[in-house]
Amino acid sequence: MQKVDQFDSFDRRREKQRAREQDDHDLKSGVISPEALGQRNGFFSGVDFSRASVRRSRRGAA
Repeated sequence: MQKVDQFDSFDRRREKQRAREQDDHDLKSGVISPEALGQRNGFFSGVDFSRASVRRSRRGAA
């Protein structure tokens, strides 16, 4: 049976804090623009919309 790692909220908080500190450093040093950082950290940043499609359900069609 494959071992499943457990989620550790303390470790996750530390990871998020390190990411915030890195983002702050990158902004201050000019490595990334505020716009680019916002895009990278945005809610849909991991979604590839080029492969998405919108479809209508046939259940409601009359």
